[in-house]
This record gives sequence, C-alpha cells and structure tokens, in this order.
Amino acid sequence: MIAVAIPEGQNSAMQEALNRLRGEALSVGFEVRFIHADTPLTPAAQLETLAPGPRTAAVVVFANTADATPPEVPVHQLDVWFLDRSSNKTSVAHLHVSEEEMDRADVVLAVRAVDFIRARMFDTLANRLATAAPPPSPTPPRPAPAARDRVFLAGGLALLGTSSGFSPAFLPYLEAGYQLRSWVRATVSALGLGTRPTLQAQEGLVRVDQSFIGLGLTFTHWPWWRFLPHAELGAGAYHLVAEGIANSGFQGQRMTAWSLGGRAALGVTASLSRHFFFDVTAGTLWLTPEPRLYSLNTLVASTGRPSWIGTALVGARF
Repeated sequence: MIAVAIPEGQNSAMQEALNRLRGEALSVGFEVRFIHADTPLTPAAQLETLAPGPRTAAVVVFANTADATPPEVPVHQLDVWFLDRSSNKTSVAHLHVSEEEMDRADVVLAVRAVDFIRARMFDTLANRLATAAPPPSPTPPRPAPAARDRVFLAGGLALLGTSSGFSPAFLPYLEAGYQLRSWVRATVSALGLGTRPTLQAQEGLVRVDQSFIGLGLTFTHWPWWRFLPHAELGAGAYHLVAEGIANSGFQGQRMTAWSLGGRAALGVTASLSRHFFFDVTAGTLWLTPEPRLYSLNTLVASTGRPSWIGTALVGARF
C-alpha cells in the first residue's frame, strides 16, 4: 500500500498527478490510499505521521512551493516527498517547468511527479522482494573425508593374464588404503596363492605360481550418485615360481623369476552403505625385465608383457 497525502487547496497539477499516480500504482500491484494532509505540518513531518499500519510500503506528500496559488492558476513548481518504509529512506524531487512548457505546465509537472514516484515504487518493490526471498545458499564445497573414514580395507579376487601362453589365473587380492586428500589415497596391495595355470613347454609341462605386492596412488573424481570413478597408478614386485609336474622332463625341478612392475588401472567404486563399498578395476601390469624361466640354461617360458589384471573387491572405510 502507498499512502498519499491530499494537500489542502490542491491545484490542477496535483490533481493530474494524483489521478496518474493511482493508475501507475495499480498497474504494478500497489494499492493507493489517499489521506488528507495535516496542513500545519511540514512535508517531512507528514511523512512520519501518514503511515496507516504495517502494510504501508511508502508515503507520498505533495508540496506546492508557490504560496497561495489558486487551483485554477497553472503552477510551475512542485515538490514531491517519498518515504520508503522498508529502508526509511526519504527522497525529494523539486520539479519545475520551463517557459516553453508553461502552456501545459500542469500535465508536465504531473507526468514528472509520477515518473519520480514510479521509480521509487519499483525500488521499494525490489527491496521487499529481496527481503522476502533470501538469496540461495552457495553450493557447499565437497567436504574432505572425516578422520574416521580415512582408512580403507578391501578384499576380493584378481584375474591375472599374460601374453605368452599361460592361462589366466584367479588369485585372492587384498588392499589397504589411507585417504590423503579428498581426491587421492595411498594404497598397498598384494595378490597370490591362487590358481596355478600350466604351460606346455618343449620338454613337458610346468605349473606356475604367481604373486605380486605393490604400492600405489588412487585418484578419485567427482561422485555421480553412488558411484565414484577413479584411476590408479603404482609399482611393485612380481614373483613367478614354476615346477615340473608328473610325466614331464622338468619333473622335480623348481624355477623362479623376479621382476619389477608398474601398474595402471581405471575403475569405479559403488557405495553400498555409509561404511561399505564395492570396487572393480581393469588395467595393465608392465614387467621390467620380462620374467623368464630357465632350466639348465635352457629357456623354458616367459610371461610376456604387458600382463593384464582386473580386480573385484568388497571393502570397508572407517
């Protein structure tokens, strides 16, 4: 609501302004209430007294700077006082017309008065909307894991395959990790004591046993729903043991080989609950030098490189 003081002896410019003001205020959603002004009070004092109730958004007071101007005589000056009650800010416009505009002074003053009030009304409306609708809270940054969730333990199976004749092997796989930052964790992993594939060498069958222990870093990306993509980089030691089996020219012989290996893999972690998760990865194991098996200075077999490794784990964080 806008309260408008109706001055005593209002002239034609004020009447024109009042009519135009009512239409402008209604068009932007304000209700106008006209109240008779207390003549002895100054415009500033009237602003403080003419405020009927908390619904009043603004108060408007017209003041004619020309003393005792009869209503039928065109005026060339008009003061408009505007009080924004949401901010208690008072604005005053001193309006006048030039000599060229004197023949239509009433309309010119009325239009300028309404333009001034309209601009103030929109300011008041914007302030009210800003107060009523609090600004949206910024998106909170991704929180770092709590201290109790920095440790990871997981166990499962690894599938290890080579590129030179050995059949794939299934091996138990263990991994432990510590969250260094929200986006990276350090890990230690080990696999071994799994299936023992055989290889048909030139002089018979050999059976191999493989193991690997390594250190690495796991880099995580932004989570999507319950899934967390990640990439792993690491290095470790690969151990290969071969034994000749029955009906083989290598029967009773035992051959071993060691090699350093670098590991790279991509995977995704699915959260099962607050503390438990399921993780799958697939990647490669690059062995340097390539493990080779010899018997009596005779090359029996080699693993080839790179080797391929995939893992499926169930783990807990705490």
